[in-house]
Amino acid sequence: MALFKSSFFEGFSLWKKAKTHSVLMEKLRVRIIFSCVCGVFIFCCVSYKLADSMIISGFYKALDKSFPKDEIIKKADIVDRNGEILATSIATASCYADPSVILNISEAAKSLSKIKSMPNFEAIKRKISDKAKHFVWIARHITPKVRQEIMNMGIPGIYFKKDYKRIYIHGNLFSHVIGCCDIDGSGICGVEKKFNDQLTVKDFSNKKLILSLDLRLQAIICEELENSIKKFGAVEGNAILMKPNGEILAMVSLPDFDPNNLKDTDSKTMFNRNTLGVFEHGSVFKILNMAIALEERTANLNSVFDTTSPIKLGRHLITDFRGKNRILSFAEAFIFSSNIAAVKIAQTFGPKVQRAYMKKFGLLDKPKLEVTEIGAPIVPQNWTDATATTLSYGYGISVSPTQLISAVTSIVSGGEEVFPTLLYGHSRNIEESRGVRYVSKETSETIRDLMRAAVLIGNAKKASVEGVPIFGKTGTAYKLNGKGYGNDGNRSRMTTFIGGFPKDNPKCVLLISLEDPKAVEGTYGYATAGWNVAPTARKIFERIVPILDEGKQERESALKVAKYIDIE
Repeated sequence: MALFKSSFFEGFSLWKKAKTHSVLMEKLRVRIIFSCVCGVFIFCCVSYKLADSMIISGFYKALDKSFPKDEIIKKADIVDRNGEILATSIATASCYADPSVILNISEAAKSLSKIKSMPNFEAIKRKISDKAKHFVWIARHITPKVRQEIMNMGIPGIYFKKDYKRIYIHGNLFSHVIGCCDIDGSGICGVEKKFNDQLTVKDFSNKKLILSLDLRLQAIICEELENSIKKFGAVEGNAILMKPNGEILAMVSLPDFDPNNLKDTDSKTMFNRNTLGVFEHGSVFKILNMAIALEERTANLNSVFDTTSPIKLGRHLITDFRGKNRILSFAEAFIFSSNIAAVKIAQTFGPKVQRAYMKKFGLLDKPKLEVTEIGAPIVPQNWTDATATTLSYGYGISVSPTQLISAVTSIVSGGEEVFPTLLYGHSRNIEESRGVRYVSKETSETIRDLMRAAVLIGNAKKASVEGVPIFGKTGTAYKLNGKGYGNDGNRSRMTTFIGGFPKDNPKCVLLISLEDPKAVEGTYGYATAGWNVAPTARKIFERIVPILDEGKQERESALKVAKYIDIE
């Protein structure tokens, strides 16, 4: 019994010890596994941190530094008043390199330079030689074919980035107005520069800049102006078509340039004559001169002026070109463009009144328009009697065509101030003018009657179109050459026509100018405005009237000013 009891307790003790050992082993195994997992986790964290600090972050920092996020610009479309696309951005590919990855710089440069349209060997080698750089452009806006050729080479360190290129659908046609962009898409002139920030937006799928221009009218005027420059041997030319509310329907300046290819572009072709150029415009200023007299009531249609003798100004004589050499009525003075009568009309109101009106007409200050290229007028410092005399027939002050057409449009379209604009449905009359009146409605109507008579029987009669009540005025200004305006055998000139249709309710006003036109066959030795810009205006009106006119115009049976005209 004692032996059994001893054996039992000894066995129980051994079993208890074995069980305790098993539990301890299990705890040890769990602790070892936990320690291993923690060690692996810590190792992974340390490894990732080292990799991030030494490789990943370094790469992206270098990339971010050399390639700013806003360097690639995608811009909104520019369209005309009818929704026709004038400028848009298309997706392209551009090739860049990471010099730090390139294994053999000379081999890479040699291979890439063999591809047509890629930079030459030296240019590429120079770009990729700096191993400290992680981003350099190799070629922008490459074609899919060139991209595929580069990819086939498999050169380490040569990559591609999605890019956007600005495209001008109609080439030269709107070059001076829309302007152009640099290779990064930033506007450098014209509307592109003026609205660069507004055009550059993140999501512009439904956004576009709508201009007041009309593609059809722009094409017609550009074609006819170009034909006229060739026909009359002119050096340059420009034209503007404006609605009575100030919206510009067309603006052409020749010579022009291709905004899609600026390689051969120079300052002369990029010069916008309509906004940057300031000129003496000659007899078209008689519109303003006579409007002042009518408004101030210093003269009227019953007034008469003796034009039998020239007027002496210093050592110069003021004469009439093909003058009538008789007493002229106010209407005849305008229709036959008498300089002598214009001077005498200006003398009725004097230089102080004249300057005040020129200020009100906006001709003494720099104009506002939605382009960056704006020229300031050249205005005399002292407004003397001599200033009033020469200004009455268009000399002594130089203004831009945009200023001139804005002033004349204001006068002939009812007399209220008109601001020029290139934006559709954005008349600055509403925002800034609030109905500021230049002249009365009566004066406005009388001026249109006089301009209509000038087209029917006056110096602008070559602008006449059968069945269309066009009104207009021509002007020839001899250009300053050194200290004078040259002699009869050596005179350069600028000829201008300004007018519109229909007379009783103008839909548009057109200005055309030619720089130094020549006499050609059929002009009988003359190179004045009536022989070149007037017929150019007729051709333009013949083509644009069906577009702008809602119905057929009835022929006039008589002129309101007929009784004041002695038809010879």
